[in-house]
Amino acid sequence: MGAPKTRRMRRGRRAAAGWNGTAGARTARPVRKRGKHMTTEQLRHRMPPILKALKERSLRGRTPVEGLRRTECAYHGWDTVHADAASWEPFAPGDAFGGLEAHHCFKGTVTLPEASAGKRVVCLVSTGASDIWNNNNPQFLAYVDGRLVCGLDVNHNEFDLAACAVPGESHELALYVYCNTPARDVFLRVETAERDDDVTGLYYDLRAPYEVCALLADDDTRAIGIMKHLNRALNLLDLRDLDSGAFAQSVRDAREYLRTEFYDGFCGRTDATEACVGHTHIDVAWLWSLAQTREKAIRSFASVDYLMERYPEYTFMSSQPQLYDFVKRDCPALYERIRARVAQGRWEPEGGMWLEADCNMSSGESLVRQFLHGKRFFRDAFGRENRILWLPDAFGFSGALPQIMKQCGADYFMTTKLAWNDTDMMPHDVTHWRGIDGSEVLAYFISTKDYVKKPDKDPNPSFNTTYNGILAPRQVMGCWQRFQDKTLTDDVLQCYGYGDGGGGPTAEMLELQRRLAYGIPGAPRTRQSTSLAFFEELERRLAGQDVPCWCGEFYFEYHRGVFTTMARNKRYNRLAEFKNADAELFSALNLACGTAHAYPAEALAHNWELTLLNQFHDILPGSSIEKVYEDSMEQYEQVLASDASLISDAQNALAALVRADGDGVLVFNQLGFARDALVRVPVEAPVAGVLADGRPLPFRWADGELCFVAAELPAKGWRHYRFAGCASAPVPFAQVSEDGRRITTPFYEAELDACGAFIRLYDTAAQREVLKPGARGNVFQMFEDRPDNYDAWNLEQYYSEHMWELDGPAELSVEENSAVRCCVLVKRAFSRSAMEQRIVFYPHTRRIDFITHVDWHEEHALLKAAFPVDVYATRARYDIQFGSIERDTHRNTSWDAARFEVCAHKWADLSEAGYGVALLNDCKYGCDIHDGVMRLSLLRAPTHPNPNADRGAHTFTYALLPHEGDYRTGGVVREGYALNCPAYARPLAAQDGPLPESYSFVSVDAPGVVVEAVKRAEDGNGIIVRIYETWGMRTKVHVNFPLAPDARVTVCDCMENFSGVENADMTRVQDGWSFTMKPYEIKTLRIVNEKK
Repeated sequence: MGAPKTRRMRRGRRAAAGWNGTAGARTARPVRKRGKHMTTEQLRHRMPPILKALKERSLRGRTPVEGLRRTECAYHGWDTVHADAASWEPFAPGDAFGGLEAHHCFKGTVTLPEASAGKRVVCLVSTGASDIWNNNNPQFLAYVDGRLVCGLDVNHNEFDLAACAVPGESHELALYVYCNTPARDVFLRVETAERDDDVTGLYYDLRAPYEVCALLADDDTRAIGIMKHLNRALNLLDLRDLDSGAFAQSVRDAREYLRTEFYDGFCGRTDATEACVGHTHIDVAWLWSLAQTREKAIRSFASVDYLMERYPEYTFMSSQPQLYDFVKRDCPALYERIRARVAQGRWEPEGGMWLEADCNMSSGESLVRQFLHGKRFFRDAFGRENRILWLPDAFGFSGALPQIMKQCGADYFMTTKLAWNDTDMMPHDVTHWRGIDGSEVLAYFISTKDYVKKPDKDPNPSFNTTYNGILAPRQVMGCWQRFQDKTLTDDVLQCYGYGDGGGGPTAEMLELQRRLAYGIPGAPRTRQSTSLAFFEELERRLAGQDVPCWCGEFYFEYHRGVFTTMARNKRYNRLAEFKNADAELFSALNLACGTAHAYPAEALAHNWELTLLNQFHDILPGSSIEKVYEDSMEQYEQVLASDASLISDAQNALAALVRADGDGVLVFNQLGFARDALVRVPVEAPVAGVLADGRPLPFRWADGELCFVAAELPAKGWRHYRFAGCASAPVPFAQVSEDGRRITTPFYEAELDACGAFIRLYDTAAQREVLKPGARGNVFQMFEDRPDNYDAWNLEQYYSEHMWELDGPAELSVEENSAVRCCVLVKRAFSRSAMEQRIVFYPHTRRIDFITHVDWHEEHALLKAAFPVDVYATRARYDIQFGSIERDTHRNTSWDAARFEVCAHKWADLSEAGYGVALLNDCKYGCDIHDGVMRLSLLRAPTHPNPNADRGAHTFTYALLPHEGDYRTGGVVREGYALNCPAYARPLAAQDGPLPESYSFVSVDAPGVVVEAVKRAEDGNGIIVRIYETWGMRTKVHVNFPLAPDARVTVCDCMENFSGVENADMTRVQDGWSFTMKPYEIKTLRIVNEKK
């Protein structure tokens, strides 16, 4: 039984029958019904079915493509599309395919039918997949007649076969497809159809203003005006027969009305403008491997190029030269098409870095190299100088970045990620960003999100924004609504296009943009733009205004677990950074000393680029799938093996020329300050002693290994230490009880409990206890670690609610007590894991090392080492790139409380006036210091996206350094470097040679200035020396160089370009140069010997 007829339904029937002439006649014209006016609410009911009908009618004659053949192929097997398909298996409509990490190739012939003459014929490809982010759903490269046309995915599923069809013309169609499903359950539907451009155009002519109207309030005069125009356009349509000439003419009439009366007449009155930058964020690795990323880059870039052919106004921006390099190697023809688009000014290669790197854990020198390699690639490939650091998705930003940016020629910074903060909303979207040295750049936070019609009634308000913008009214309007600095500018930026897994903008977005560009009332007026054009215009608009300024780091209040997850990868990263630098240094020393050793520029560049690749913001943080880390470990091992070979070759070349007055050991110091270093070297014959200038040094020889303290080792150089003919037997420097629980050294009196934790640590020089009264130090704490979201990424504040101290009994023994080391070995088992730790005291340094090996098999657990120290300070200091920063140790504000886990590099320090304690490490980054408790995060055990994350064996060292004074006078910076950079030693027999027994290439007299890098200049002209000030104080520096009379020293920026300030403050002295350095300043010097 049907529903009763309502008055509205009966009135609708009468209106539908109200035609002039015979009912149903195709030539009839509609009669405009007089009566009640249309309302916006009624339009919301009337418009959707009409839009649906137009969308369906825009494609006619959908016909399945038959006769396809399929074959399986390998990763990067796209050339299979050019093979003869005669032997491939037939693939009929309805057949399925699939497989884990599977690739297939489909091929067939399409013949255009007679009815398609002169029409636009398209090919439609669908699989039924619905994951818009292109994780595991099928993704294609489409070829027509052997030429790559575009990429296809769930968001891009149509491409032209013929713009103006010729009946009977045949085209060879080939599809190279990737899928990742456990079964052969992917269905492929390939069709041809005729695309009616007039109907498609009308669909978007109506849809764009309708969506704006639907978001506005019903009584908004702008909505009412839009509604009136749309209603009149709908009344011009003849929808009785969608295949009729009357329908086609009515479509043209409606479009003409909308063009003249609405778009040209009514539009243009908007409050804001929006620069729209086409974009696709491609995670270089994440839920897919690097191998799949190479394919994603080709698919995405091919789709961009295809849409540029159809939309001449379309401009696109993409960062990450690494992706372009992949495409250049894998698909040269597409790369050349990209180069042509760049030359047209429509494709913008911008972004600054080699890829979108992690900016918390990457070293300062690594960040410089990200710019050096990235900017050089774009300059050489496209003739473009990057000025923007484009990092939409990285997990926080170091306070050192503004200076690095300025010195690398980048003036502007963009991200969206800080809008994901879980506690505090950033107060501005436009701000000057001032770094730790005072350098400033202009920062902009993209504000794209969905429009909220009634924000005051939103039950779940969110300030999250996205870098994967959808160019549609809801996000164009939302971008302006969410923007917080409307008093500064009425022009905002949106980057639009599907991303993370690539894809980019769609034809739908570009069609909507064409309409929004007219300035539909209620929505910002959009324009296609480049990112650089937007920033330059923004800077012009801000001139003379009081622009906010944010000082220091952009701490990300989310994803705090990434400082610890995948600890093995973080260890590899730290090693690779230092070994790359060492290989450069010793190769450069050969240049400086005039040996015949060739500088291995190509190998060094390759090692750096692999290191930079693995600093991508989902690789180094530990948030990718297991395959990514299998590949990463292989690449790191390649880097480290190559570096070891380069270092050995360079040192061999130097050692062959060093004068040695007797048999002994040649020790190389890669650090920029003189130091005493404990070294180990294989020496088969027993050694009676080791001398430095005739003075005996602490040593131990046993089982073919010599261990001694290399005293006064020159900075960035070497020293030869001779064996003594005879000497008194070495005496242990420490007193230790038989059970290893009580140790007395020249620096400390220490006592351990049965667990191996310190129950007392007395500093004999300062005459004070290091630990809080009654507290235990070096306590292992294990926490329940179950974040409610983003397992590998997040460490939630509530993790501390459930903690276990590993206080079970341990096995303690004295492993060594010699003239060079006192080592207590602690063995313990806990939960499902086991640990061995060597607690090491030394005679030459106050540092206490904890050399730790853990066989880790926990799940959803966090392991920390804790030291409750008897130091009171409301702020702690943390090592970061090219300097350090202070963070509060209390939780007074929400901003303080949100920093419950922070990133530090080589050390963290807590000091009160006159005394402090530093916690050092050789590969850890996560730590927290609150209420006098210093804790270092050691290991995590998430299960997603890598179910085996962190399980297995780990070796790492952390150290405690009690000191008088603060971190400056306590030697913390240098000890941090020393822990991470053991000196190199090799036996060297007596020989003659032109190089001296002791040599320093460069040194500085200021203890707060660090020599970070020594390398050959990128252009081959001279040697680059990079130094930085680390105490935060203005310092007069004397840099010593072994300069020839013809050598010239010039100040450069980090890109090795002359800085412009040149030698304004530099004074030549007898053995080097003197100049002033500002707090945390980076200074790069080029040394050129002009006498060739």
